[in-house]
Amino acid sequence: MSEPVTVSLYEAKTHLSELGERASRGEQIVVTKHGKPRFVLMPVPREHARPMPGTVPLTGLLEAERESIESVDWSAPDVDIEFEFGERE
Repeated sequence: MSEPVTVSLYEAKTHLSELGERASRGEQIVVTKHGKPRFVLMPVPREHARPMPGTVPLTGLLEAERESIESVDWSAPDVDIEFEFGERE
């Protein structure tokens, strides 16, 4: 995980939309007031989010499970994959 980004409350208010997007992509944004941390912007966890290709460790899986995951056509339309695995983050 990368180092958190620190911004002042004024900067957070001025650039909230941009900072919200960055936080939703996993960047940790610490908001300070008078130089002291006050709160952190962070994404809301999504239930049943489909992991990105290559982010799921395949260790500890049964051979059939590994073959099933490796056989997925990740370029297929999202609707097909989401039917099987849920939405992508």
